[in-house]
Amino acid sequence: MKLLTTLTVLMFAAGFVSQIRADEDSPLAKAMTTTNDAMKALGKETDSTKGAAMAREAQEGIVKSIPLVPELIADMPDAAARAKALADYRKMMAQALALFCDIETAFLNNKADDVTKLITEAKALKKEGHKKYMDEE
Repeated sequence: MKLLTTLTVLMFAAGFVSQIRADEDSPLAKAMTTTNDAMKALGKETDSTKGAAMAREAQEGIVKSIPLVPELIADMPDAAARAKALADYRKMMAQALALFCDIETAFLNNKADDVTKLITEAKALKKEGHKKYMDEE
C-alpha cells in the first residue's frame, strides 16, 4: 500500500514539474521574457538612447503577447467568464504597451523623474496582471 501511495505521489509530482516546464516554454512566457528583461534593465539605465531602445524592446514583447491567451484564462470552464477575463487581459496589456511608450518618450525627453515614476507604474501593473492571470504555485 505504501508503494502504491508513493508511486501515485511521484506520478503527480512528475506531472506538476512537467507542467511548470511547459508553462515556462509557452509562447506567452517567451514573449514576456523580453518585456521582463527590458523592465529590469530600464531602472538602471541612464543613457536616454539606450533607455528608449530598451523601452521599445519591452513594447515588442507586449505586442507579441496581446493575441496570446494565458493558460489560466484558457482553462476557465465558463465561456462568459473566460471572455471577460480575456478582454481584461488584453486591456491590461494595452495599458502596459502605453506605459512603455511613455517610458520611451520620457527617455527621449531626458526626464529621468518621469522614467522612474512610469517604471514603478509598469511594475505595479505587472504585479496585478500576474496576480490575476498567472498560477503562481
